[in-house]
Amino acid sequence: MNKKWLRRILAMAMVFSLAAGSWVTGYADDGEGNIVISGDGVYEVEAGKTTKIELQVKNKGTGTAENVNLQPRVPSGVAPFRVKMQGNGDLGDMGANAYKKVTLQVTVDGDVQERSYSLPIGYTYSSRGGSARSGSMTIYLKMKGFDLEPGFAFRDMKLSPEDMSPGSSAKLSGRLMNTGGQDMYQVELSLDNLTTEGISLTGGFNSKMVSKIPIGGSTAFQFPLVAAADMAAGNYPVAIKLKYRDQFGKNYEKTNQFYVNVGGVAGRKAILEIRNMQEPGGTYGVNQNFTVSFDLKNTGAVAAKDIVVTAEGVDSTAVVPKSASMKNIQSLTPGSSASMSFTFAGTSQSATQNQAIQFTVEYTSGGTAKTTFKQYAGVNISNPDKDKDGEGNTSKPKIIVSNYSCDPLIVMAGQEFDLNLTLMNTHKQKAVKNIKMYLTLAEETSSETQKSGNIFTPVNSSNTFYFDSIRPKGTVNKALRLYVVPEAQPKTYTLTVNFEYEDAKGTEYTATELLGINVKQMTELQIDDFSIPEQVEQGMPVTVGFSYYNTGKVTLNNLMIKVEGDVDCQNKNTYVGNMESGSSDYFETTFTPYETGEVPVSIVITYEDPSGETVEQRRDMIMQVTEPAMPDDTENPDASAPMDKKHIAIGLGLLVILAGALAFFVKNQKEPPKSTAESVSSAEDLEDDFEEDDFVEEVTEVIHEDDKEGMSL
Repeated sequence: MNKKWLRRILAMAMVFSLAAGSWVTGYADDGEGNIVISGDGVYEVEAGKTTKIELQVKNKGTGTAENVNLQPRVPSGVAPFRVKMQGNGDLGDMGANAYKKVTLQVTVDGDVQERSYSLPIGYTYSSRGGSARSGSMTIYLKMKGFDLEPGFAFRDMKLSPEDMSPGSSAKLSGRLMNTGGQDMYQVELSLDNLTTEGISLTGGFNSKMVSKIPIGGSTAFQFPLVAAADMAAGNYPVAIKLKYRDQFGKNYEKTNQFYVNVGGVAGRKAILEIRNMQEPGGTYGVNQNFTVSFDLKNTGAVAAKDIVVTAEGVDSTAVVPKSASMKNIQSLTPGSSASMSFTFAGTSQSATQNQAIQFTVEYTSGGTAKTTFKQYAGVNISNPDKDKDGEGNTSKPKIIVSNYSCDPLIVMAGQEFDLNLTLMNTHKQKAVKNIKMYLTLAEETSSETQKSGNIFTPVNSSNTFYFDSIRPKGTVNKALRLYVVPEAQPKTYTLTVNFEYEDAKGTEYTATELLGINVKQMTELQIDDFSIPEQVEQGMPVTVGFSYYNTGKVTLNNLMIKVEGDVDCQNKNTYVGNMESGSSDYFETTFTPYETGEVPVSIVITYEDPSGETVEQRRDMIMQVTEPAMPDDTENPDASAPMDKKHIAIGLGLLVILAGALAFFVKNQKEPPKSTAESVSSAEDLEDDFEEDDFVEEVTEVIHEDDKEGMSL
């Protein structure tokens, strides 16, 4: 064999040995695992709820930790909470520098007495050599919500049958559920607002007692009802009164309204409004016709039936109809309108002034109960003959409100508004002086039932205003700032403008003008704060619950709660019905996201105000939906260095070279022995060939040649 090739073979063997030795050392020296647990240390958890806590487990050692297991060590007998760990705490093997996330579900009882608890988290694992290791770290649970009052919700409320007829009976049933963080004690359910002329009990007791309802528990109830034989059709409220106490002896009293339908469509009604009223402008003489027109619109949820519209002058001797004063409409469907017009004329009995015209609307919502409301318009009538003062043909001067406007046009209860008046002296020759003007309300409101003496209050002034004089055919403007009391019902109020004044001779006169002021009531629906987890796993149910309150002065009609978003929800649309002023309720739903990424979810509450307009309140939220967490030993691929192709090739190459060297040695052993001189000569030659410098050069040459050839081992 050529000596040069022998040197090259040995040099390559040394190079491969160095590389392989490095690889073998790196692979075989696995070291020891070192498990640590990290987190925030202190976590807030709420009484009566389940909270997710995320911990991070990391292997900070140089070797693999095998069979890693975490277990919470809940203090026995004293801790008011339960802990469930994802995957029962089994994390499998973790290579060097690998980490994993673990989720704990902490469920806190409602009866929480202390503010914080310690929770040790123990862990065990073993190294590749088989040595077992263990340790623990402690987190702290800070309790909140333990001072909240017990919450409740009425579930499965229903009337069987759904509608009652006059004289018929039905059963009101449901469940009272404890949705709060404390047990409820000495619970009493009773019915209120029961009368023999309306809804009453058919027999038995009107209350039910329960000694205790635990957190998440419920109790069923049922009350037999009967409707009076002579009841008119409509929706009648039945008050469900709830009394209870908490674990500390504090008493609570709540009232919820449930509507019982008698002879109509449950929970819904027609609402008629007069819109786009066109009042006659200018001044009209005696027997001169003028027209008042408007639209009658149904803003309710069901058809208005048996509609009767009546038009007449407030002073029937001063203004008379010149067309039919009564019009009938059989039915008006929801959202539809009917155009109305009436023609009138002033009579010789009319004084020169603004005469009021009254429109009365009466209708039903499909039953026998009638709804009535009124609205007014005004027209300026001129009658000089009526204004004579009794001294020949000299007419007396007259003051009228020739024009008025409200800013804003729709006046809100509980707010201020500007009333702009234009006062006119209608006499062509006589001036008026020492004018006193004051405001009063008409004796009756448009509901015909409610007296109203203090609906409007002047702001920063008295109710009386003074003017020096108004020249003949002259006008003066007066701007008033008025305040509407918060309790004012939504309707049109008749405001009376009274005048006391004198002419040039000192003769005293009086006059009155009627103004229609449309008042609306602000609706107020208060919703408790609630939230959803910012991050959830795909397919994991999310529960949302909140209480809501009607803190306004009017009933909210056709209230509905909707869940919007790309989630699966069994009750995406929940119809609540009408909600009386001062009442409250609780809503709870569960939805499940099935798409990953950013998933928007909205809770939308809609209802109708007394004017029939739809009001919307919404809470928009975005969830980060992740894929379900799965135990995975490959979370850190660099934790355990695998044998790559180059290292495997180096090892195989080393084996081949060593095998070749061994074969060469065996072959030389089989050759005939040489003479002593030849042996010595060969040994000397071999020694010369293996001088140190030459050998280093050979090794370097081998390495360089490998680099040039791009050896892919």
